[in-house]
Amino acid sequence: MLDREKWLGTKEAKLLVLDKNQWFHHHAKEILSFNSNYKDRFINALSQKIQIIPRIKTDSKNPVKGIRADDLNKQIRILLRDSLTNLKEEVNQEDGVYYYTTNEKKQVAGFDFALLNSERNLHKLHELCFGKLRYEDGQKRWLKFLENNPDLNEYVNSTNFNKNDIKDDIPLILGEIQFGNWALAYRDFFKVLKANVQTSVDCLIYICPTGELESMLSDGIVTFNKSKKILTEFQKVISVPIWLIGLDIKI
Repeated sequence: MLDREKWLGTKEAKLLVLDKNQWFHHHAKEILSFNSNYKDRFINALSQKIQIIPRIKTDSKNPVKGIRADDLNKQIRILLRDSLTNLKEEVNQEDGVYYYTTNEKKQVAGFDFALLNSERNLHKLHELCFGKLRYEDGQKRWLKFLENNPDLNEYVNSTNFNKNDIKDDIPLILGEIQFGNWALAYRDFFKVLKANVQTSVDCLIYICPTGELESMLSDGIVTFNKSKKILTEFQKVISVPIWLIGLDIKI
């Protein structure tokens, strides 16, 4: 029987990423392992203790342990942000350019996070703003992007920017943290296909619940097993490498 008082007094838990709850689609494991060991860095980030807000799930036959998905999402973002300093959050792709902001006020956009070559992305935007086939509001777009990402100004004002000297050793990795309705998985996977048309995505990291964590969240949500089934069914259609992570929890 559930001890309500004890459970509601619980303040922390540990996230788990077990080997059995990882699945690699289209050579994602090799891509992540050979690029600055991103695989280990993400596992370490997602294997930490977090603060939780417990609740009682009353939508089932018997009251069971539950936690708030919104707060869990925030905690995971903090872990990723602290472990991967070059992580971009709330990233939206348009015409081959990824828009994001390093200011405190985040935009609501296409992907929850991304690891990308900021210099290459900046040159792509510059070409669209000031090149032969330029945006009508190119100057405005350019200044707005630099305003949102002031850390790029030093590179823009350097001689390397004019030389178009870009490092080529940074992969394009997009990421989603999904605890929502199960149908959102289809949207997420086809969203990355759209992004891949113009930018050649190296890998999508897809984080969703499994095990104990799955049971603590709402019913009918995206899960590790459901996502794996979708990827298996559409393996010839979804060509982007995907690292599927089933996130579990230990109280």
